[in-house]
Amino acid sequence: MTPSAISRRHWLRTTTALAFSSLVTKATSFAADESDSTRPLLRPVHEDIVCRWTAAHPRHDHQLIFPLDTERLLLVWCEYYANRPSLLVRQPTSKANQASDEMPCRISAKVSTDRGRTWSDSMTLQENHWKHNVKHPNLVRLSNSEILFSYVGWDSNSQRNVFLKRSTDNGETWSEQVQISEPGWYCNNADRALRLSTGRVLIPAHGPFAEKYVGGTPYRGGDLHSFVFYSDDGFQTWRRSSDSMTAHGRGCHEPSIVELNDGRLMCFLRNTNECLYRSYSEDGGDHWSTPHPTKLPSPESPSCVKRIPSTGNLLLVWNHVASKSNWPRTPLTAAISRDEGQTWTDFQDIDNRPDFDAAYPSVTFLGDEVLIACYTRPTSWARDSEVTLKVFPIAALDPS
Repeated sequence: MTPSAISRRHWLRTTTALAFSSLVTKATSFAADESDSTRPLLRPVHEDIVCRWTAAHPRHDHQLIFPLDTERLLLVWCEYYANRPSLLVRQPTSKANQASDEMPCRISAKVSTDRGRTWSDSMTLQENHWKHNVKHPNLVRLSNSEILFSYVGWDSNSQRNVFLKRSTDNGETWSEQVQISEPGWYCNNADRALRLSTGRVLIPAHGPFAEKYVGGTPYRGGDLHSFVFYSDDGFQTWRRSSDSMTAHGRGCHEPSIVELNDGRLMCFLRNTNECLYRSYSEDGGDHWSTPHPTKLPSPESPSCVKRIPSTGNLLLVWNHVASKSNWPRTPLTAAISRDEGQTWTDFQDIDNRPDFDAAYPSVTFLGDEVLIACYTRPTSWARDSEVTLKVFPIAALDPS
């Protein structure tokens, strides 16, 4: 189907190297055991709630931060909105008319020209043309001027499809949207699409199992399988992986994928079995191994795994607590792997407030810094949430 570096100044590198040691304990004292709960809290050099709660916009989540050029960052997120007068007087703790997954939502954006310290006013990147909402944005750069933009439009319990737009002028204008999924029910987490060293583009996805294809049946609350959409020509044509990933319980969903140095792909998966599961692909995402449990405790909540450009090591961010349910979603923890995901060290909490949820992380590397954003909310709130951004020196997370 055919759809119509930022570098840091040298002196900041020096000051960061001197300053990070005051932010965190030396690596040798970090927890080496994934089950150890004695972890330091990493202090950011900058922190802000970049998408705040209001009655008119009671929920913000599924965010990503995308470098537009050497000067500008684009914050993209799901901005839910009130659609009737009675919602304008509710409070975030009210469960009546709470901001549920089906509530109207559009994909909005802001720009920063100072490495995420301040942000512009908002614009609408994708209007809601569906009966429920549009969300799960992903942006993939193909060249200095060409960007792919994918998202999910939600019409019903059986129709929640993946769409794609293309920009050839670095996000100033976009092509008409094209549906790239066979009709069905799908979910794509934000900030999970990636471009491999071969040029292949992957959009990780999940949906309910059906004999004809994953996603080809109404969502029933379980039997979830993960897979990828992939393309070798910038999504002018696309395929879905030949097999899918699942496990006992509710299944495996919300996959997060990283390319390993030997060319294999490693995928972490959300499930109801109290830890992250992991699968591998040896052919660029077409086939996947049977997922197996890791030693990384987790609730039914997604992780985000990426390679740190400056060190070559892997960074994993996830909710570090064992649970068969969706909660608790605290703490939010970071860990480093120096052996391509075989072992994990340097465990540090990004957020460990016991009365707050902090989940669905996104990760952006920018010179000698990393920008980690997630949705946050007090545990007393209903489904309402905000987006919090924290900026850390990479050397504080990965003191290699």
